Amino acid sequence: MNNSFIFYLFITLFLGVENVKAQEKHLFLPVDSLFSLAEHNSLQLVGSRQKINIVKKRTEIEKQEAWLPEIGASASMGYISNAHVWDNHFNYESTVKMPHTSIDFSLDAGFTVFNGGKTKNSLMKSELEDQIAVLDYQKDKESIQLLLLAKYLDLFTLYNQKEIYQQNIELAKHRLSNIQQLIKQGMLTHNDNIRSSLQLTELNLKLTEIQNDITITNHDLGIVIGLPEKTLIDVDTTLYDKAFEAAGLSFNKKDIPEIEAAEKKVESANKQINIEKASRLPQLSLYAGDAWARPFLYSIPPIDIYMHFFQAGVRLKYDIGSIYKSKKNIEKARLEKEYAETQKNWIEQKAEIDSHSSFVKMNEAQEKYDSEKESYRLAQDNYRVVEQKYLNKFATITDMLDASTALLSSQLNLNNARVNIIYRWYNLVRNTGNWQQVKN
Repeated sequence: MNNSFIFYLFITLFLGVENVKAQEKHLFLPVDSLFSLAEHNSLQLVGSRQKINIVKKRTEIEKQEAWLPEIGASASMGYISNAHVWDNHFNYESTVKMPHTSIDFSLDAGFTVFNGGKTKNSLMKSELEDQIAVLDYQKDKESIQLLLLAKYLDLFTLYNQKEIYQQNIELAKHRLSNIQQLIKQGMLTHNDNIRSSLQLTELNLKLTEIQNDITITNHDLGIVIGLPEKTLIDVDTTLYDKAFEAAGLSFNKKDIPEIEAAEKKVESANKQINIEKASRLPQLSLYAGDAWARPFLYSIPPIDIYMHFFQAGVRLKYDIGSIYKSKKNIEKARLEKEYAETQKNWIEQKAEIDSHSSFVKMNEAQEKYDSEKESYRLAQDNYRVVEQKYLNKFATITDMLDASTALLSSQLNLNNARVNIIYRWYNLVRNTGNWQQVKN
């Protein structure tokens, strides 16, 4: 992770300097760097990391409150007036002179020794929430990385389409040049020139649309992963030639963050039941206090002296109302546990369904690629045959353009099928709980 961050800083500084020299700068961005930049710069992941810190801090506070004694101190200094005495019929009798300076200082401390395991279970629940926050972050990270990979592969597809259209434009220009030569020789009509020129215009228009889509996709992807403005992303074209096989991948539900988090939530619900049950038990605590006061008011007349006393002991507290109040809370906690277990079972079921679907779609993508590869081979053969027939006047310009269109379509379909294999493989890795195998 540190190397990825250094890599990102280097890219940022380098592009910042070069931006003075040029408006746009190309950046080669392999998939692992894409994932690293997404982890550092995605606002959703920044929020997930902040959530982890908040939950951890809350656990630290709970531990501090649980294991440290409660200590309080108070001090006061004031004025005391003389005391006026009346009998029980409110007849004035006398005025008692009082010491006019009042000083009080006290120090109290207490520590809970036993509360039915409420403190212990509360801390264990907080630690489980820490783990759930980390798992939620992992889930968000995998989802964001897969989402950005899809955008990255869109860019990959657009670059391939751009190259295919450029090749077809050059082919169309060459064909148009040959047609114009044959027209001069009186072998073809002017209509052939018009039809070929129209096709060339359409190809150029489509190339412009693809270039605009590249600009939009590049901009959107760059913003999310935090690249400097006007950075042109160059995708890793070696992905096209790498082997992406489903063999060796198996469903590993223990490493799927959603399932792990669901299991932790069931454990947390168990701790909540224990916490609610603990409210029915007495609370035992130690206490100590030290007080220092002036004057001594428990005599008539009061004595202007300082009095100091210390007390310590054991305090037993029992909430009698918990006998009837805790019942509903325990029932509610049990219902929450049942809900958590149902959610866990549903998430496991969904994960298994998604895993099976991903395997099927991966095999389907491979079969489709093999089929498109054969279609492309046939389209090439068809184009060569029709071209020779056209040049020898055995085929019309319509046949020639149809063959050219079929070749272009098969090229695009083959490219899309190959990119689909790449995406399906990453999706399979994610849904089978093997995302940690991906370098990120």
